[in-house]
Amino acid sequence: MATHDGKQRRLKLALIGLGRLGAIRARILAFQQPRIELVAACDTKPGADEWTVANLPPSVNFFADPEDCMKNSGAEAVLISTATATHAPLICLGLDLGLHVMCEKPISVDVATTQQVVEKAASKPHLKFLIPFCRRYDDSFRAAKLLAKDGSLGDIHAVESTCLDQQDPTGFFVAFSAQSGGIFVDMGVHDIDTGRYFLDVKSGLTNPKKQVNRVIAMGQQAVYGDLAQYGDCDNGWGMVEFANGKVLTTHLGRTLTNGFESTTRVCGTKSHAVINGNSTTNRVEIRDSYGVRTATTPDAFVLYDKSFLNDLAEFASAILDNTELTCTPDDAYEAAKIATALQYSFRNKVPVFFDDDGKPIIETIKPNGH
Repeated sequence: MATHDGKQRRLKLALIGLGRLGAIRARILAFQQPRIELVAACDTKPGADEWTVANLPPSVNFFADPEDCMKNSGAEAVLISTATATHAPLICLGLDLGLHVMCEKPISVDVATTQQVVEKAASKPHLKFLIPFCRRYDDSFRAAKLLAKDGSLGDIHAVESTCLDQQDPTGFFVAFSAQSGGIFVDMGVHDIDTGRYFLDVKSGLTNPKKQVNRVIAMGQQAVYGDLAQYGDCDNGWGMVEFANGKVLTTHLGRTLTNGFESTTRVCGTKSHAVINGNSTTNRVEIRDSYGVRTATTPDAFVLYDKSFLNDLAEFASAILDNTELTCTPDDAYEAAKIATALQYSFRNKVPVFFDDDGKPIIETIKPNGH
């Protein structure tokens, strides 16, 4: 879409949150998105204004208050990259102010709140709302998806996924577990969405409301025993049986010592596609007296650059060209229901079934019962 003077119109966007993810987003928005103009950056932490001046163009205005930023920055869209507990209220504020909204996952660690936000977004169809699950925007996952769609793999009947973080000597995530919702909610939601992405979970249903039959999970505090007080684990295994008979299995961990590893196997009747089967930083092999070795990807953050380019480009196009988003709010809601059910299953050592309305059948979660 061009302006009256023939120039390509750019989306005016404000970024709220300049933490670890937000800083990556800020750099991409400021220097690598030709269809987006970053007009404002916002963070409530002391020193964030100085970071903005040092790292972003002078045209980017800094705000210390999110509401002030949304109302007075001149933005027509907002990207929320803040602490999880603030996501839902900030999303609702942005939508109520008539802004298009993109927010990092999850909407909330609470399924009821997630549903309320999704319903609010649905009541404002003129506004775009995106919760971008990063693997959907990764080039390798997209290539595997094309193989699944064109029939090269045959019928896709199962997905196996692992996501293993390096051990953190500070134990930060142990304290963070009190607000994260647990390993299945915080970390596993990516693997759950990956399964839904490949398994065509809306097909072959006798009841379109019910996408899942049952889930079961188990876990350990193999290294970080203090997680027990939060009903959480440092290694968790989950299995999801979808209503169309397809299956997702996942292993989540925070105790790897060599770096970060994340592998996905897409199981088809003709062949399998394995994504990131060897989580190396590059293709260099060191051959010495110890044998042959490679450097492992240090953490998930180094993988985000390309997927962030892709999701931001899609968000801009959806607004400027009125195109459809490939990742919907319902995808976030469905993944949240499954993640919550898995966390409950782990804590209470029971399988969780889903009712005919597509909701997990769970009682009040025991604070420390697992």
